[in-house]
Amino acid sequence: MNKKIVTVTLNPCVDLTLTVDKFLYGGTNNVVGTRKDISGKGINTSVVLKNLGIENIATGLMFLEDKDILRDFLEKNKIPNKFILAPGNMRTNIKIFDNSQKSMSEFNGKGCYVDTETQNAFLAMMEEVLAETKILIVSGSVPPGISIEIYKWLTAMAVEKGIRVIADASGQILEETVESKPFLIKPNTDELEKTFHMPSSTEEEIVQAANKIIKKGVKYVCVSRGEKGAVLVTEKKIYTADGVAVKVKGIQGAGDSMIAGFCYAMEHAMEEKDYLKYAVAAATGSLLHEGTKLCEKEDILEVADLVQVNEKSNEGGIK
Repeated sequence: MNKKIVTVTLNPCVDLTLTVDKFLYGGTNNVVGTRKDISGKGINTSVVLKNLGIENIATGLMFLEDKDILRDFLEKNKIPNKFILAPGNMRTNIKIFDNSQKSMSEFNGKGCYVDTETQNAFLAMMEEVLAETKILIVSGSVPPGISIEIYKWLTAMAVEKGIRVIADASGQILEETVESKPFLIKPNTDELEKTFHMPSSTEEEIVQAANKIIKKGVKYVCVSRGEKGAVLVTEKKIYTADGVAVKVKGIQGAGDSMIAGFCYAMEHAMEEKDYLKYAVAAATGSLLHEGTKLCEKEDILEVADLVQVNEKSNEGGIK
């Protein structure tokens, strides 16, 4: 059986991205650009994986009122998928991109309530899907009604079968997931600090926090630092990469692209330090596109040559 990478999106959405020259809080903002995109962290990663030529299966929840919109999107992008239907509709997220600051303000919906019966149906489906999975990616928020332990359960199910799990979540969901020892987690600095209640302003603080997580059984902790780049910590090594200076057109989906970059390096059996190189390259590649338009293969290959990865020993991780 040709096993594939599988992404999980339990709270898909429509991203409405409004671009303004300069965001005025409490004032009148003239919109200079509008995009509407089907999104969700796992779905975004699936799209980038497909762009990079990597076979994958998108899974999760699909809502009855607008199921055809999501199905059409996945079919258009030629992404195989297995979703469980739930009552309701996809949430809408409003993103305001400030051209002057190259910053995004986000207003994210919670999503429709999902009952326990639907949750159990999804878990049962995943038991079957895991038989054809080599890497499981669990990412994003969960809708009301879904247990905050669901990624923890999925990770435990996958790890038991020898499947590597990448988790990209925050708060209590990520805290719970770590207990099941995922292969890699990818918080940004804010998520690292808020989830694990440890400071993460400096590289030293990031490494100290990552080492505590690694001692729980996580193999890789990658912390994205926005324009400052990223830090990848293992038990024995610390890899750092500065951000690449590019003309930023949008930042939505950069973290989801970063996950795809990790997978690209792993799929091509690259060295450990190249995991970070291609992760940063993929994230940067998404910055070149507006709205939730994501990294293309030519982007990652072009930017990878510009990413410099520094390596040093992780003395604190070996103790």
